[in-house]
Amino acid sequence: MNKNKQYIVSEQDIVSNWLSNKPITDVVVEDTKPINIYNQWCQAFDLEEIINANYEDNSDTFVEDCLRKWNMPDEYKNMNINEWLLDRCKTVQEKDRVHFEITEYEKRGMIIVLKFLKYLVDVCNTNKIVLGVGRGSSVASYCLYLLGVHCIDSIKYELDIKEFLK
Repeated sequence: MNKNKQYIVSEQDIVSNWLSNKPITDVVVEDTKPINIYNQWCQAFDLEEIINANYEDNSDTFVEDCLRKWNMPDEYKNMNINEWLLDRCKTVQEKDRVHFEITEYEKRGMIIVLKFLKYLVDVCNTNKIVLGVGRGSSVASYCLYLLGVHCIDSIKYELDIKEFLK
């Protein structure tokens, strides 16, 4: 990870950095539109605070960089989350569902997010912090159920994972 990278993903990020009086000259963005708007505004008011933006369409790296900054312990970063999830399956149907979901999470570069959620749930449990029953389309994920993110068995209620991963 390049520690000098600064990610800007919204107009709010630009405004927040500008108001904090931090120099932002070189950034990595997933969408150049907010940077272009900011630069046009600077030019209109003869300001010299133009931002040079590099477009980076690599959400996997972005997510991983963010998670590294959250100080997730190495034991979670290095864990085999696939194996951990499969070990909790009792039936062939559950294993099939986990295999399918893992494939979908991998396609989207979200395996690192599953690892972080495992860490977050463990921290909550250790500190007796109550997690919610479940909310929205996330309850369609059997993997999130196994991790303890929510309490809804999506297999039992025949919830389609595609609703969550649209």
